[in-house]
This record gives sequence, structure tokens and C-alpha cells, in this order.
Amino acid sequence: MGAIDFRFRPVGTQSITRELTWEYLRKMRLDPAPSFEQQDINLMFQEMDEAGIDLGVIGVPAPTDKPGFVSSANETIAEMVQRYPDRFVGFGCLDTSDPDAALEEIDHVLELGFVGITLEPSTARVSRRVDDRALYPIYEAAQERGLLVLTVMSCLLGPYLDDCHPESLDHVATDFPDLTLIVQHGAWPYSREAVGLAYKQPNVYIVPGQYVHYEFPGSEDYVKAANRQLSDQMLFGSVYPNCGPLSEVMSIVDELGFVSEEVKQKYLHVNARRLLGL
Repeated sequence: MGAIDFRFRPVGTQSITRELTWEYLRKMRLDPAPSFEQQDINLMFQEMDEAGIDLGVIGVPAPTDKPGFVSSANETIAEMVQRYPDRFVGFGCLDTSDPDAALEEIDHVLELGFVGITLEPSTARVSRRVDDRALYPIYEAAQERGLLVLTVMSCLLGPYLDDCHPESLDHVATDFPDLTLIVQHGAWPYSREAVGLAYKQPNVYIVPGQYVHYEFPGSEDYVKAANRQLSDQMLFGSVYPNCGPLSEVMSIVDELGFVSEEVKQKYLHVNARRLLGL
């Protein structure tokens, strides 16, 4: 079976501007995927096939005033999933600037066929931390409905570095033990704290993305955890289009140092298929 990419923004959706994507690629010293350069969705599918990626998981932030960050409407994501149901799974974004309105939006998310919700409170127009008590009714509703919750935590969000410290998510995981929480960007640079959180909390999953693929300091923490303590809680995410060509990403995965083929396959797709009920 092919990989499931748990951090994927296909051509036609956005979470950041093209200009900011180019800047991130420059900082990581990466060439872009040709499909991103050409904004060609058919070429993107070809690149996915060549890399052995079966399915992309789409999740984007709600409207934000953070420079360089943009959003795609839930209807846009739903249309993409409906048009290509064999290639994409969608998460609906909720605007945590208005927690009451976000709570009301959950039923619409279900109507659109999404499997979960994306919350990025630190980049919202009213910035909050992920454990802000104003968000607890949203977590409770998601837990009751069996929705997965996707959040993004890293130094790239903010406004403050410690907004991405895993301790804040520990509070949510403890208070909602039946809620599945998926952390994209692996809470970097707090890589060791992130794996410690997931080791403590079986309802927390980590998508380290570029922070494990491109030799960021601390990347070995994610690999070591996947090899032993967290083999069932680590998920692959290319971070397309903020990555090199997809086939190159898969070649990097082959060389990360997974202790066995079984562990690598859990990372690439087995864990994701279990989470998504595939």
C-alpha cells in the first residue's frame, strides 16, 4: 500500500502565500516540486504516483492576520475532496477567534464529510493557546462526535515561541482522553518534549514533517521515538508544497534510520489508515 501524506496542501488550496513558500524553501535549501512551480494539479498527481503517495490529508488554517498566512474555505476543501475522493481526505477549519461560532460550525463540518477539524489558535485573529478554556467546548463536541483534531505547533506559528510548547497540549489530552489529537510540525523545536507528550498520552499523534526530513536539530528524537516507544503514533507528512520534489522526500524517508521495514511502513501509512478508518 502507498503512503498517506498527513500534511498536504494540494494545488488549488493554500495555508501560506506562494512567496512565503519560496522563502521557506530557500531557508531549507530545497528545490520546489515542479507541480508547485507550474501550479499544475495533474502534474502533482503524477508526482504523488511516482513517489508512492496514495492519499493526501488536507488541513488549512482559518482566516488569519499573520503575514504570509492565508486560508482556504471549508467549501473549497470539500469540493477538492469530492472531486478527487481517491486522492484526498479533508479536515474542516474552525476559526477560534470566535469560539461560539466555531462550535456552531462543527455540524457543518460533518455535513461536508470531513473526518476531523483543524484548529490553529495561535495564528487566529484573536490569538490563543491550544489549552485556552474558551476552546474546551469545541474539544468536548469533537470528542462526542468522534472527530479527529488536527493542530499545528512549531516556531513558525506563534506569535510567541512557547505557544508551541507541548505542555499546553498535554492539558487538552489529559482533560479529553477520548479525543484524538494530531500535532503537525511536531512542536519543533520542542522535539523531545513532543515525543514525551505522545509517550505519556496515547491519544496524541505526531507529524514531524520537514523537521525530521531535512536534518533540523532534534530530528533524531522523532526517529528514535518511532523506532521504539512511539511506533504506533508517528505519521508521515511531506508538507507539500513546502518541501522538495515528492520522490526526493520518499528517498529521504528511506534513509532516516528506521529500525525495520515494519516501523517505516507504520510511519508511512499503517498508523494513518488506522486513524482514518481506512
